Amino acid sequence: MDTSLYLEELALIRPDNRFKAQLSFCSRTYPYEDAEALSILHEQELAYYRKLQYKRKHSFILGRYCAKQAISAYNRMGEPQLRHIWVQQGVFQQPVVMLPRTEPLQITITHCDHIAAAIAFPEAHPLGIDLEKIDGANVNAIESQITAPEKQMIADTSLEYEAALTMLWTSKESLSKILKTGLMTPLPVYEINHMDIKQDYVVTSYANFAQYRSVSFRAGSYMCSITLPKRTELEVNIPEIQRLFGAP
Repeated sequence: MDTSLYLEELALIRPDNRFKAQLSFCSRTYPYEDAEALSILHEQELAYYRKLQYKRKHSFILGRYCAKQAISAYNRMGEPQLRHIWVQQGVFQQPVVMLPRTEPLQITITHCDHIAAAIAFPEAHPLGIDLEKIDGANVNAIESQITAPEKQMIADTSLEYEAALTMLWTSKESLSKILKTGLMTPLPVYEINHMDIKQDYVVTSYANFAQYRSVSFRAGSYMCSITLPKRTELEVNIPEIQRLFGAP
């Protein structure tokens, strides 16, 4: 299968504990054939896939492929039989891993255009991931959803405006995935009150969810955000992701 794949095991280091997670990034610019879908999707997923419009089929399969690679690597399943792994949709459309395992496992998935990312993680340690394209066409829509203090916070930095707006959006959406609310909650609830700009990434904090923070970085023309508990230390090989998926 001609799909670019990057896997990285993440160490989640807490003051009194340590967990692992599995990150997966995938990219593919051309459509999947139905035969490939059969090799990736569980029979329950195939039923949903066949109801999708053509444009949505590609991103759905890419997202599931990315998620299942992360799940397989997390569980050290060797050569994965992806179609045997079922990622079900919960009542709020959140992904639910349906796989016999020795510990409760969760998955967070994001996809946009031809790129997808996923993290498999233990239920004991929540994570969320989101990515979006940095696109001037989205500026007005995002501006309408951010607060005045957030606009001022962006203005006080040297960050590219469109990239900064997209970073705020992906940070909030990745937080919403941890909270399992999606974007059904009024967005001001997710207000960001601080940005710490590092060399390769930006760390954001939240006015109403002090127990979480987000790490955001560019991957080519996309912005990616990972939300995690505030007291967890996390290292991601951002330069390698940028090299493989197009450094800005």
